[in-house]
Amino acid sequence: MADTEDVWRSLFEKEGRVYREPKLVLFRGQVESGCGHASRATGPFYCPQDQRVYLDMSFFDQLSGSLGARGDFADAYVIAHEVGHHVQTLLGLDKSEGSVHVELQADCLAGVWAKQTEASKRVIETGDIDEALGAAAAVGDDRLQKRSQGYVVPDSFTHGSSAQRVSAFKRGYAGGALSSCL
Repeated sequence: MADTEDVWRSLFEKEGRVYREPKLVLFRGQVESGCGHASRATGPFYCPQDQRVYLDMSFFDQLSGSLGARGDFADAYVIAHEVGHHVQTLLGLDKSEGSVHVELQADCLAGVWAKQTEASKRVIETGDIDEALGAAAAVGDDRLQKRSQGYVVPDSFTHGSSAQRVSAFKRGYAGGALSSCL
């Protein structure tokens, strides 16, 4: 979370803006937020009403377990995606588009965070980006629907397909700038 704050603070400053950090709430199973009650089925989420990132720790167990997206950078991708929603809120980008567009833009912003973290801190190791891409693919609507109901209904997607989510992250990573995602 601190790495996301460093990256977004710096990028906002370069654009003459002030980055207000989101608050972090860790929970397991269920939580009350400014957006209402959330259960385990919700997983990690961002609530624009209280500008908090809610991380369900049991989701990370599921991500590395049954969803098969292992590694610390898989987890970091999820956190960066949720912080991406905070960035959208601060920039007023989250109100006019459909949910799939908003979610893919948050994936793109997670890619920007990864690229900026690599450039400024040199902490990304071989395989980290593959872990993030594996997590993006693991939580694609097509993969989750196929797993839970045995078939895919593209018209009901809320976050985008695995391929779309991977592509959005790659676009942000390749561009490395906020403009890559607008």
